[in-house]
Amino acid sequence: MIQKKSFVIIAAIVLIAAMSLQAAVQSMPIVEILGTKFYLYEARKNDTLFGIARSNGWDEQELARLNPAVTSPLKKGTKIYYPVNADEGKTLQPEDVHTAEQTELTHLVKRGETVYSISQMYGIPVESIYSLNPDSRNGIKAGESLTLHKEGELKIRKGSKTASRFYTVKPGDTIYGVAKAKGVSVAALMKANPGISENSFRTGMVIKLPARGEGKKTMVKKVEESRLDSFNIHEVKKDETWTSIARKEGVDVKVLKDANPDVTSLKKKQVLTVPKIETVTVEREVTEHDPREQSEDGIQEIYDDLHKVSDEEQGVVKVAILAESASGKKDLDFIRGFLTGVDGQKSKPYKIDVKVLDGGTGSEQVISELDAFKPMMVFMTFDGQIPAYVQEYSEVSHTPVVNTFDVKAEQYNTNPYFIQLLAPSNYFNDGIASSVFDRYGDYTLVMIGDPDDGDQLAASLQKLWDSSKIKKVRSAFEPADFTDGTKYVFYGYDTKKAEVQKLLESVAAVRELSPLGDFVTLGRPNWIVYDGSLEDELHKANAMIPSRFYLDEKSAQAQAFYSQFKSLFDRAPVKSLPLYAGVGYDTANYFISSLASAEGDINAFRPSTGTMQTGFDLKRVSSWGGLVNLPVYLVHFTTFNTIDKITVE
Repeated sequence: MIQKKSFVIIAAIVLIAAMSLQAAVQSMPIVEILGTKFYLYEARKNDTLFGIARSNGWDEQELARLNPAVTSPLKKGTKIYYPVNADEGKTLQPEDVHTAEQTELTHLVKRGETVYSISQMYGIPVESIYSLNPDSRNGIKAGESLTLHKEGELKIRKGSKTASRFYTVKPGDTIYGVAKAKGVSVAALMKANPGISENSFRTGMVIKLPARGEGKKTMVKKVEESRLDSFNIHEVKKDETWTSIARKEGVDVKVLKDANPDVTSLKKKQVLTVPKIETVTVEREVTEHDPREQSEDGIQEIYDDLHKVSDEEQGVVKVAILAESASGKKDLDFIRGFLTGVDGQKSKPYKIDVKVLDGGTGSEQVISELDAFKPMMVFMTFDGQIPAYVQEYSEVSHTPVVNTFDVKAEQYNTNPYFIQLLAPSNYFNDGIASSVFDRYGDYTLVMIGDPDDGDQLAASLQKLWDSSKIKKVRSAFEPADFTDGTKYVFYGYDTKKAEVQKLLESVAAVRELSPLGDFVTLGRPNWIVYDGSLEDELHKANAMIPSRFYLDEKSAQAQAFYSQFKSLFDRAPVKSLPLYAGVGYDTANYFISSLASAEGDINAFRPSTGTMQTGFDLKRVSSWGGLVNLPVYLVHFTTFNTIDKITVE
């Protein structure tokens, strides 16, 4: 028991002594000479080098080596120098700072986004977003800000490929400045965020940060360095100056003054400390910097390299079509429609090279053919699960892939080279609902029929409308109930033809009873299949049908397409919704001309004009994510027996 107490007492004495040493050293002045920091100790009466070393916890031999002119017994006021430990007194540069923690992260919700899509985009669990934003469980709206993370460790969804830190661009930031501060190259930052450029980089945007050091090239070089070897002393003589002393001692004036921070003016017989400098050759790991990073033209060159931008005015546009099935009707008609679009561009100042691949041959064969062909873009006709190897190919080769038919694909959230041609459901429904509300927000919204929990458009509409201006009625409503002069938007839950026809006839009856009233019918997307069989009823009900595509077969453009298609393939296109050949035709016309005019840069694509069935306006979901095609339509069957194709974005 006595031994244990003795041990505790000894340990306490050692701890107190260590704390005393630390306090003494921390209160000592520090000077910096040639980038190295030294403690500056002024000797007191009866001091010795051994005693100074012991009282401050310093190495006596190193202390003596650095101060060879200082011998015991020491004169009071003699200056003695000792290097500061490597982990003390160091000034951190931005490149030296490394942290695995994420600062606060917020996201400004855009139209069409959901908590789920945002979680996919950032790789953050949905529950984490809910916990930080409890109201988001009831839905989110465009324009509101979501907190995705607070200071500390960022929780990443298991298996996420976006297990990265994020950074919100601040006023005054530049691509080069952020890259330098985060210890990465400009090329690495742009590679992680293919959506950014000098023109698009702006305050408030969120970017993904690559791992520290990414894109930096290092090499070992022999370099000459000036190194402080030791300290001598110099007694000032009459008429000597800082310059004359520095010249005589062979040191820089600044270095001499840095070693004597307390000397403001020179006096005869004054003792100065003189650093002894030696030049040595050492091997150093040197980071090579891309000289292009520090100019706008250079950064543009880096951007062009990453995006394979060619400055050739006239060249070859090489594209590949990856068919889900070489013999499928959908695939064959898409290809024929695509080739019809290619045929129409024969007079353009660029050449077109198209390669068709069969997705049924297996991943190795497809990748081998793609690697050999090196297309600028790949178009897929898969209508189900898109093969993982296609996604991997696009990410590794930086080749954009266009998903033409699968509306449920979600790869655009994380793959910057994935283009979603059919607007995802959340974008589609929110876009249609917003457009209808902008036009008819002061109307009363009448929800007709049995509610359908799976009807996302109905949910989007009711989120926007004031609850006091929403009425819910059964399918069999009395037309006389709506002749009170109020303006109405009738929305039908029903999807079967018989029920849809009955609803349209009821609305038409309302319009007959109140010819001066203002009534609009909004249908569900699948109503578009009745545009032929119920066309008369749709006109009488002043109906609008939301759709991702619409082909007016009576138009001159459609008739010209049918004629050209038949002359090339000696057959008519397969009847389908959408028209598969029409999708291929519009896709070829838009993307090939855009690749040529934008020199391969998908960020520079402009919105389409004059397409036949599908509109195009590609927008990135994030600086590191892919692109979605936003235009959808409200097909308006007017009371004048005309059809207006209203574009909604």
